[in-house]
Amino acid sequence: MVDYSKLSKTAMWDYLNETHSVLQDLLDHRTEYFKPFSDLFQKEEIQEIICTGSGTSYHCAESVRGFMSEVLRIPVLADYPRLIENYVKVIDRKVLTIGVSQSGESKSTVSALLFMKKHGSINVGFSEQDHGTSMNDCCDLVLPLHCGEELAGPKTKGYEASMMCLILCALETAHDTNRIDDVKYFEYVQRLQNTINNVDPIISESVKWYERNEAELVEAKRFIVVGSENNYGDVLEGRLKLEESIRFGVEGYELEEFMHGIYHSIDENVQLFYLAQEGKYKDRTFRLKNFLTDYSHHEYAIGNFAGMVDADDPKDLSYSFVDDPYFCPLEYILPLQILAYRLSTKKGINANIPKIPNFHHLMGSK
Repeated sequence: MVDYSKLSKTAMWDYLNETHSVLQDLLDHRTEYFKPFSDLFQKEEIQEIICTGSGTSYHCAESVRGFMSEVLRIPVLADYPRLIENYVKVIDRKVLTIGVSQSGESKSTVSALLFMKKHGSINVGFSEQDHGTSMNDCCDLVLPLHCGEELAGPKTKGYEASMMCLILCALETAHDTNRIDDVKYFEYVQRLQNTINNVDPIISESVKWYERNEAELVEAKRFIVVGSENNYGDVLEGRLKLEESIRFGVEGYELEEFMHGIYHSIDENVQLFYLAQEGKYKDRTFRLKNFLTDYSHHEYAIGNFAGMVDADDPKDLSYSFVDDPYFCPLEYILPLQILAYRLSTKKGINANIPKIPNFHHLMGSK
């Protein structure tokens, strides 16, 4: 068991700053790292993928399943482990279940993998290590996340690494099976490279954004994160990082779902964060932000707003995001991770030390 009290108070920040190198390593070694996945996929003639995990591990699947389905040309679903056990009753095609658990010991994820194995699924696991964990007992293949040890309480680089592993598994397999040609393959590789190159600049700009708004942010009693499309996974993960770190209630909603009742609760006690990547809902996101200005003056938009009205609002993080439609979650989580770290530090909270140190032992969750 990790003695979190002995970790540096800057551990979360230190790991966050390893994100670029972790993502670059995965991209550079993609053929070597993910060939076993491609080989298994082809051997078993997979027709559907179900991704599962808890917390951060589920959020990564939610962020990238659209890309996986696009290049593999099969259905790719994501769900929580207990919901899989509750709702999956019949498997009528060749299913591959992917379980993600950084520790390899998440009991709910292992249980779901065992359940799916019993129903005829081929199972693949991702964890920090590819051997010696509970996940090995229920998987046909376990692959390492290649992100190195992450002992900090709230995980940062592990989320990004998990997304990248799923992206590259799908990309390599799609190329190997001729679902995409060489031109499309290297186009995706370049798009990923462009996104990775933007990681450190976004971190730097996010720090400046936080510092501009710290006095207002530190007074917050309620946060809401709103986003759409492939950034919905970042909405969930950003909410989780903030709750783990600053330790009060944070909510996260898909853009359209927010408009179905949540707006009734908005007042000056609420601070809202909008993930506003390029796409068909960017204008709608700003329409919502402008509408709610009459109810709360604590609104922060994150995205590329050059040339837009009010683009110089200091509350917003307006920067040159790559805004790739599939890979934007690798960018948009960074400001929320930094907000979680810096605000918890400002409040005197060491996020590495669990509020209930033996919670997982008592609840039997790990």
